[in-house]
Amino acid sequence: MKKQPVTRLYKFSDATLVTTAKEKIAFMRRDVTAFTPFGITAALVTSLETATNAFSNTITDIEAVSNQTQVTANKDAKADQLRVAIRAVMARVELQFGSSSAKFKKFGTEALSQQSDADLLITGKRVVRVGTEFLTALATNGLTAAMLTAITTLCNEFEALIIDHKVKIGERDIMQEDRVEAGNAVYKTLVQYTTIGLSIWETSDIAKYNDYVIYNTPTGETPTVVPEPAV
Repeated sequence: MKKQPVTRLYKFSDATLVTTAKEKIAFMRRDVTAFTPFGITAALVTSLETATNAFSNTITDIEAVSNQTQVTANKDAKADQLRVAIRAVMARVELQFGSSSAKFKKFGTEALSQQSDADLLITGKRVVRVGTEFLTALATNGLTAAMLTAITTLCNEFEALIIDHKVKIGERDIMQEDRVEAGNAVYKTLVQYTTIGLSIWETSDIAKYNDYVIYNTPTGETPTVVPEPAV
């Protein structure tokens, strides 16, 4: 069965989750004797703190996007280098055979700037094969085996960057999912513990009761109530 997408259980930011958790942990340590009869020991509170710190230290999506953006830039720069090298060959092919000839068309370099990464890679390898086939005829126009070898090197480097790009996209998806799951685990435990705190102080101490309130709003603050218009 296909795994369902993981969604966040809380509406506020990850940073707010961390600060809220640490705040509530401080209150629970203050009130540890009241929590103990409910099975919430100092060790469990420390375990929640450890999970919160681990979550806080995980790589954020902003960092993952930055890593992916750099790899994309490297890939695109290599693609540009490959296109320049291919055009240098095709200029010589056009001089020798003409752009309408079957030999020119055999290189398959039409719409070079619009080709996808995969198509550009295939085109680069094809230019090397066909260029090698016509190397003797094209030598008079300045085509050399070294030029074709350079294109092969660019193709290999470009292919490695394409793969690296795909890997970075996959890594980002995994990190996002792992981070959401870790945040949800912290939030669920925090809600369980603070719910006990609310029940402990509900009828005896309003100030301590308020210490354990968590507002699941985008800001983590008291939700704004819009007054109804007067009739």
